[in-house]
Amino acid sequence: MKRRTVFTAIGLIMIGVVIGVVGMIGAERSNGTAAEEIRLVPQEVHSFVPNKSEMPHPPMSQTFVTVAKLSTPTVVSIQVKVDEARPDALDFLYDFQEDEEGDAEHDEKEEMERKKDMFHWFFRSPTEPMLSSGSGVLISRDGYIMTNHHVVKNASSASNILVTLHDKREFHASITGTDPLTDIAIIKIDAKNLSAATFGNSDSLHVGEWVMAVGNPFELTSTVTAGIISAMNRNINIIHDSFGVETFIQTDAVINPGNSGGALVNMNGQLIGINTAIASRNGSYQGYGFAIPINLAQSVAKDLIAHGEVIRGYIGVSLGEIDAVMAKALGLKQPTGALIQEVLPECAAKEAGIESMDVILKIDGVQIAERNQLQAYVARKHPGDVLRLQVWRDKKIIELRVKLKALKKNSPVAKLDAEPKEEDLGMEVANLSQEEKKEFRTEHGIRVISIDPFGSAFTRGIEKNDLILEINREKIASVQSFNQKLVALKSEEAILLKIRKPYSQSAMFVAVEVPH
Repeated sequence: MKRRTVFTAIGLIMIGVVIGVVGMIGAERSNGTAAEEIRLVPQEVHSFVPNKSEMPHPPMSQTFVTVAKLSTPTVVSIQVKVDEARPDALDFLYDFQEDEEGDAEHDEKEEMERKKDMFHWFFRSPTEPMLSSGSGVLISRDGYIMTNHHVVKNASSASNILVTLHDKREFHASITGTDPLTDIAIIKIDAKNLSAATFGNSDSLHVGEWVMAVGNPFELTSTVTAGIISAMNRNINIIHDSFGVETFIQTDAVINPGNSGGALVNMNGQLIGINTAIASRNGSYQGYGFAIPINLAQSVAKDLIAHGEVIRGYIGVSLGEIDAVMAKALGLKQPTGALIQEVLPECAAKEAGIESMDVILKIDGVQIAERNQLQAYVARKHPGDVLRLQVWRDKKIIELRVKLKALKKNSPVAKLDAEPKEEDLGMEVANLSQEEKKEFRTEHGIRVISIDPFGSAFTRGIEKNDLILEINREKIASVQSFNQKLVALKSEEAILLKIRKPYSQSAMFVAVEVPH
């Protein structure tokens, strides 16, 4: 009995060992299969590579593609043929780097003038001075094109302006009108059903927004570059006229010679600016470009198309900047607004009750941070328009209304009469006061108070605030005597002017041709 029990126990143990061995073998096989399957899964995933055509565009990239497709057909190439080689037909771009040798002592005012030289128009002139190229933007389906005044000003006839569309069709264009005070011009081609730009709202732009520049730099047609809005309301002092309007959009989108008159568009493909100038030390892109806001350009364009000239409203004040010290003196919490330095007689401001040392804080509810904002806003209005002003006076805010009057002089250069005048040379001059004669150490002469950057005087090197001491080797006693000398001259006759910079004792002679 005991022997049977022992055998039974031994049998049960053997059965357990067999079952255990069989189970281990099954487990190993099962694990091997699972491991094999795990190894196969990543191999299958790794082996799948989609075609490039199946890969979607990143959202931002697709936006740029869409905007480029919308905007490039609206931008045209403009070539201007000048009948004869003229100094003012040449490109305004030049090397900012001047000769560092010589007089090492520079007056602070002279240094400021030198710094202004880095801002350039960039209407490109090739090596052959008879032909120059720029850009323009189609603003209507029937052929109106917006560009810069300095792009087309030297064209003497329609046959001298050649417009090439995005589809390579060519047309001769006529000048509808130009406005040197904003550097806007409108030209027209005889064509229908064109791709016209859609206008955006430049008043709603913000620093940091993406923008794209479209134009024809270096005759590379339909070139598109991207960047952001770097700053707003820039005044870079390139329109040398007391009535000039500068409130540029600054951008780091790459723009170069030939982009002048081209489009600056937002990410909806809407036109928000007309590319006009660059800041450069070598004549090409160095990081900053400037565009005329489209709201200002559009207002000018409407007048040019309707009247052939701009019918501009006028307040009649001389404006100044508000800095921290001035704000403190006036009791302002922060340096903002446009300071009224002088109110001119018999003007809209005088009738409205505006006084010297007033500060305009708002106009029609729009905050005014800088004086050029006020100039740009008024430049979009017409005679008879009534503007609401919020004014800071004697540490209190008052409300005034001003009814704009017509600007008597619609351009910085008067129209040519039978007899030449100083305006015809592209400049305005004034008599020297006794204090100025003492300050400038001269007993005779007159001073240049404004200058047209496209006039014959400017192209010969004459600048604002220069002193004119002699004309044809005869001393100048007054503006009247200067104009009397000009009256005796004939068209296209050259005159010799003795010029001196205001804070220099060295004079130079400059030859200027009386315009035809």
